[in-house]
Amino acid sequence: MNIIVTNRNKDLIYGANIEIMKELNGVFQVAEIANSFNSIFYKKLIIDATAIANFPKEEVLRELAKTFDTEKLILFLPPDDPPPKKFLSLLVNINIFNFTDNVKGLQKLVNKSNTYEDVKGYAYVQPNTRQVDNKIDFSGYDSGLDNKQVILGLKNVTKEAGSTELTYLLKKALEEVYKKSVIALEVDKHDLVFFNEPNMYSVQSNKLGEFFASQRKVDVVLVDLNYSSSTSMCTDVIYIVEPSLYRVNQLMMGNRNAFNSLKGKKVILNKNLLSDNDVSVFAKEAGVSIYFSIPPLNDRVYNPILGDLLSKLGIIGVGEVAQEKPKKGFFGLFK
Repeated sequence: MNIIVTNRNKDLIYGANIEIMKELNGVFQVAEIANSFNSIFYKKLIIDATAIANFPKEEVLRELAKTFDTEKLILFLPPDDPPPKKFLSLLVNINIFNFTDNVKGLQKLVNKSNTYEDVKGYAYVQPNTRQVDNKIDFSGYDSGLDNKQVILGLKNVTKEAGSTELTYLLKKALEEVYKKSVIALEVDKHDLVFFNEPNMYSVQSNKLGEFFASQRKVDVVLVDLNYSSSTSMCTDVIYIVEPSLYRVNQLMMGNRNAFNSLKGKKVILNKNLLSDNDVSVFAKEAGVSIYFSIPPLNDRVYNPILGDLLSKLGIIGVGEVAQEKPKKGFFGLFK
């Protein structure tokens, strides 16, 4: 059964003739919606965008994506006020793939959630939004971040899932291939030093605020969180899983509910040698959506799959091309 949260578009949502087990009507904070349904099992949660307080502010949409399992979430957009593609790209970039402004689309999403493949055409820009006089307004954008700085956290879920190496590889790709200004740091560890690479730092958790205050002018900050819970400074976080039987069973032996906390989050399979079918089985058994999959990589050369991940995350534009070929050779990345 489905839950609906309605406001101005209540009649349209009812017109979809879907099974409804509970309804809220009015305007609510995201936390109020979550508290109303936190102990209820449902198939889909359909939220009328006009029922969300302060919609379409970016911080509200990000809160929505973090609070709910986005595979079960359907956002019904106002059909009388269609948003531009740059707003839809924000939804895709924060992992909200299920959105529609019509009854037919709603019926379809109730039966089958969108995947990234269905909506990737929108993920071409990192947008921001604003609110004007209580009226939905998609025209203005202001993220509140200096220079629209991206702070991407990389967090290991399984032991030694590869957050440190992936931090290094993404930094090299962004600098050498896409010509972004980048720094990388790790929290409470000292492993980045082994890459012998400039602009890579080791920072203690209690010094993070001071560190970020001094790094306002770079385009991208990559944060190797390791197993730290310090994610509040990040504009986005990816959760890294090595899907081998050994690592997954090792994780589950320590915490049988480990995957429950990953619902609705960006789960990356790293060092992945599973077939597409095995990935689907893994996702179903773990109860999570797989945001992206990365095979074992050669850390001495650029691999285009890194560009695909950066594009999906909205850090580079879809179709943005490499400005020059990376150096090759055994020590090419160190020259």
